Amino acid sequence: MFFNSYQFLFIFLPIVFSIFWLLDRSYRVGFLIFSSIIFYAIWSWTHLLLLLSMIVINFLFAKKIENSFNKNWLIIAIVVNLLPLFYFKYSLSLLNNNSILPLAISFYTFQQIAFLVDLYRKKIILDGFIKYLFFVLFFPQLVAGPIVHYNQLVSQINNYSFSKLEIKFLQNGILIFSIGVFKKIALADSLFVISNSTFSHIDSIDMIDSWFGLIAYSLGIYFDFSAYSDMAIGLGLMFGITLPINFNSPYKASNIIDFWRKWHITLSDFLKNYIYIPLGGNRNGQYREVASLLLTMSIGGVWHGVGWNFLLWGFAHGVLLVITHIVFKYYNMKESRYISIFSTFITFLAVTLLWVLFRADSITSAWQYYNILFSFNFGSVDIKILIEISIGLFIIWFMPNSIEIISYSNLKSLKWYYGLLGGVLVFISLKIMAVVPAHSFVYFNF
Repeated sequence: MFFNSYQFLFIFLPIVFSIFWLLDRSYRVGFLIFSSIIFYAIWSWTHLLLLLSMIVINFLFAKKIENSFNKNWLIIAIVVNLLPLFYFKYSLSLLNNNSILPLAISFYTFQQIAFLVDLYRKKIILDGFIKYLFFVLFFPQLVAGPIVHYNQLVSQINNYSFSKLEIKFLQNGILIFSIGVFKKIALADSLFVISNSTFSHIDSIDMIDSWFGLIAYSLGIYFDFSAYSDMAIGLGLMFGITLPINFNSPYKASNIIDFWRKWHITLSDFLKNYIYIPLGGNRNGQYREVASLLLTMSIGGVWHGVGWNFLLWGFAHGVLLVITHIVFKYYNMKESRYISIFSTFITFLAVTLLWVLFRADSITSAWQYYNILFSFNFGSVDIKILIEISIGLFIIWFMPNSIEIISYSNLKSLKWYYGLLGGVLVFISLKIMAVVPAHSFVYFNF
């Protein structure tokens, strides 16, 4: 059941939303936990048992850590968390086993590891099993993030953020959710049609086809992940919960460092705070900093998927980060409007070129695709595809993002025309859904 499916939009969400706000506030957390379990169970009862088992195991480890603050318990807990991830995501794939990856296993594994580390560092206080269940299971963020910290959610429960339905939360939640639905259905999925065609027919495409396909994929994954992030925030607001921003116009970034501060923000924070800094970060000389950065980004690469192409994708981003850090350290770059525009374009181009490794089925396919990109074997230009790509580029570079539209950091009641905008976007999306089946989000695969 996708967020962009009829079952979710017209059955699950209306029922859960209505009952939630009709219940006394003392029952609302429990009801959201129950609803989240049903939401996950629709995907797979078997994988639900794994998820619930890991929640119980982690809570027991948390009690041990809280009572002793023994580092050995933390290490054992981290290893136990990583075992199912390695088994399902890596060992079965390496053995060419076609078993379905448990939904959200990468996300809830990292989220619970962060929780255990924060508990060991005495940044949080464990506050009962029910609240821990809610922290892990809350369905808007369960499947593909954001990777939420314990205090970010539990503090809102303790303060009864959802004690009453605030109109500004509901208005802004519906609007940003509607924008997300439109991005996914009208933009991302149509762009993926273009990119899927080129990447699945590498032997018969020319240079122009390859560039159109690659840019379409770059824009497609942008709108896909942006859509999910919008919908997660929107759903959270509908239930009186504010989730952290996870996506903030990364293609407007002027360098690769800025890109990773805007793309999958909560994953970047996890990699920085729980891998890069413990490895030494920038505290032990330049060589240690470089090694820590390359290793961290390589881990980030294999977190996304199995194969040398994912490892190389992460490593290449690490190399770009290293180069950028060195340039900033030794060269005083003067900012100007033209330099900013140029550096933004170069950053977009570099990130887009690396998406080949991410999208290709193998290193061999990626290398073949790179050869075609620079083959100078020109073909005809498909005007329809050119227009679609041009619209996408205009949106990412010249229009405000969803967070800016609703002023997420300072929510206010919306003017009537925002309701009209949301209604139009949903209407267009539903018209498309009537003839095109719902597609999964890219990050559901991780």
